[in-house]
Order: sequence, then structure tokens, then C-alpha cells
Amino acid sequence: MSDELVERFELAFNQIHQHLKEMNRFPKNDNFAELLQHSKDRGVIRVHYDALKQYAKLRNAIVHERVRDGYYIASPHVEVVEELEGIKQTLDQPPLGLDVATRPVMFFYEETELLHVIEAFREHGVSQFPIYRDGLFVGLLTDAGVVRWLQESVREGSVAVEGMTVGDVLGHEKVHNVEFVAEDVSVFEIEDLFERSHGEGEKLKAVMITEGGDRDGKLLGIVTLLDLILDDDGE
Repeated sequence: MSDELVERFELAFNQIHQHLKEMNRFPKNDNFAELLQHSKDRGVIRVHYDALKQYAKLRNAIVHERVRDGYYIASPHVEVVEELEGIKQTLDQPPLGLDVATRPVMFFYEETELLHVIEAFREHGVSQFPIYRDGLFVGLLTDAGVVRWLQESVREGSVAVEGMTVGDVLGHEKVHNVEFVAEDVSVFEIEDLFERSHGEGEKLKAVMITEGGDRDGKLLGIVTLLDLILDDDGE
């Protein structure tokens, strides 16, 4: 039984190692511990980081401290093997972006009255809404953008909000970096988008999931960095 558990452990470990190489685009230094460190803020790796560090030590003991064929100084418990295989399975078949996305997504049109959108910000506790014109995506309206517009529109201590529309405010909104992906894109691919934007110094505000990944396709869900963090924490 011990030999079988060791074989299962090593197989799952090596497959996770391969996933780490792919996550890090096959760097020259493919040491497991180094790859794990570089991937510690990524999805399932974040959740199982501490366990994987310990399993790496166990793997080294199994491989490098073997007394003789069939006899190991260290041998994994069945629970350890099953957990490692579970991590490997999640990496093989990662959840979809839609699994962590905010759904359904509320959106508004440029001609929507601003007061209606301000009320929606308060009622739903969100910080941004997609805005459309004639079925075409034109940008994100954020609560910070509305506040900025209010500050710029103060006249003699008051702001005339009555009759104003989303379109009136959208011109004062920052141009936000938004990506569009299809409904079959995985959480890991979405994480890659956020990771890449951070590395390039272009903060990604949101990932919009649409039918076929088309910019103006039917909106199915929206993913922010907060969605990914909450999902990793199991909330």
C-alpha cells in the first residue's frame, strides 16, 4: 500500500509542478519551491500554498532519502495523497470565470437618469456599472466618477442633479481598462489578465464576460479583482 501511495503522490506532485511551469510561462529556473513562491497569489495556489510547501518537503524526503527500493524514510498518508490529487484535479479542470462573476449584471444606458443610477449604487453596494448606447458598450460608470462629477459641478454650494443623465456624467469618468472574454474562459485565464495588466502598469478595472467574448455581445457576468480574492477565501 505504501508503494502505491508514493506513486500516486509523486504523480500528482509532478503534474502540479507542470501546471506551475505553465503558470510561469516555463522559466529557466523551474524549481518547484521558486515557482510556488512566484504563484502564491494565484487562485487555487493561494488557497493551498502552505500545504504545497509542506508537500514539497515530503516529496524531497521520498525522492532523495530513499533507503532502498521499496523502503522510504517518509511516506504520505492516504489523506495527504487525496488532498494533493484534489488540488491537481482543480488545476486540470479549473472553475469558469462565470463561477466567480457577479451575476446577473446590472447595466444602464446613457439616457438613464443619474438619480436612478445613484440610487442603484446605494441599494446594491457596488462601485461600478457598465453603460451602453444603442446596445453597444461605451464604458464603466463608477461611484468615484459620480463623486468627481459632483465636485466639479458645484455651483453656489449646490449641484443640479435633477434631469441629468448618465451620458452627462460619463464624459467626466476616467477611461478604465476593461477586457472582454467568452463564457468558457477559466478563472485562471482571468487571473492571468489581471496579473499581466499589473505587470504592464495598466490596472485592469474589470473583466466582462459576454457571449462569444464580443465587446458588444450579451453581458453574462463581470469579474473584478475583489471577486477573485473573495473566491480564494471561500466566501
